[in-house]
Amino acid sequence: MNDSATSSAREPLTSVQPALPAAWYRDPVHYARELQVFWYGMWIVVAREEESAAAGDYRVIGIGTQSVLVVRGEDGSLRAFHNTCRHRGSILATVAQGGLAGRRIVCPYHGWTYDLEGRLAATPRRMPTPDFDPRQYPLYAVALDCWGGFVFVNLKGEDAPPLDESLGGLPQALQRHGLADLRIGKRIVLDVRANWKILAENFAECYHCPPVHPELCRIVTAYREGGAWGLHRDAAGQPLAEQRPKYLPGAATLTLDGSARIPPFRGLTPDERARIYMAKELRPNLFLNVQPDYLNTQMMFPTGPESVRMVYDWLFEPESLAGPGFDLEHYVALWDVTNRQDARNCEWQQQGLHALPFRHGHFMPQEFDGHRFSRWVRSALGGA
Repeated sequence: MNDSATSSAREPLTSVQPALPAAWYRDPVHYARELQVFWYGMWIVVAREEESAAAGDYRVIGIGTQSVLVVRGEDGSLRAFHNTCRHRGSILATVAQGGLAGRRIVCPYHGWTYDLEGRLAATPRRMPTPDFDPRQYPLYAVALDCWGGFVFVNLKGEDAPPLDESLGGLPQALQRHGLADLRIGKRIVLDVRANWKILAENFAECYHCPPVHPELCRIVTAYREGGAWGLHRDAAGQPLAEQRPKYLPGAATLTLDGSARIPPFRGLTPDERARIYMAKELRPNLFLNVQPDYLNTQMMFPTGPESVRMVYDWLFEPESLAGPGFDLEHYVALWDVTNRQDARNCEWQQQGLHALPFRHGHFMPQEFDGHRFSRWVRSALGGA
């Protein structure tokens, strides 16, 4: 569960705290351990439901070394399977997405064929033997569930806990944003040469924002003051409660000039419409930049000890996308430049972590969420 999605406390650290060991961001042995704990043992967001709308529509998602096939069934349900034939282990789908011909999953190697529920339906040219029972060779199932239009999988299969137990307070925080009804207006994919944890830590703090994100700081003016709002203290030096964030006067959403050209989400309260930016995350791989009229979401997939694929989506109400004169690029530009700035700086950090004398980084007071993330990583790895 992502504790930062459920807690409203935004208190700075009272002392400098050590970051994770530098080797944890580059060592292949440690990376393999993290794959088992985080990526093969937790719920991972992999897609939006709309991406596989009709029976036979599928997507292939890489999670670490694993290939997962998500397919829409004849009954309208989404299912997930390991992208592996039960015969000799060949991958089944060789193209990242599409529609299955004849609504069948056919192995490209020997032609073994499965229905959309993963049952073995045909084994062409196989010589019969009395011991072969097709019912014993279904595809390996992967646990799948959905929330807010997002598709999640868990490689634990039948041993996976309910998805609800991993969502924390996120459904309540975003209950009026109508996430399930939003649609993808734009997708950008970046392959970043950095460890996945660097990207996660980067999302957790805005101490870096003044030098790195001038466009963002122009709209969220509070970020010019050390990287986070609410980090003010009273005369006795005690942290004050979180204050209303400060924005560019007249700004209505996060765009390059702060102007909104579509209505806010229908179900929002006046206070929610006035808060033009809110950041949420669901560990280990979903990050949400929430505006009152659109979302920029980030799905993260590690591809190696020092590389990660970032999938950025811009989500809108269908009526906004279909509206006359809708200017998609007006809404894409700010987060696109911000995401690319983050990717560049994360790659620079990855390079620097190879310095021989560098053992670990240090969290400053306003990097409290990054520190919480590091504690979560250590705890999940058994307190290492």
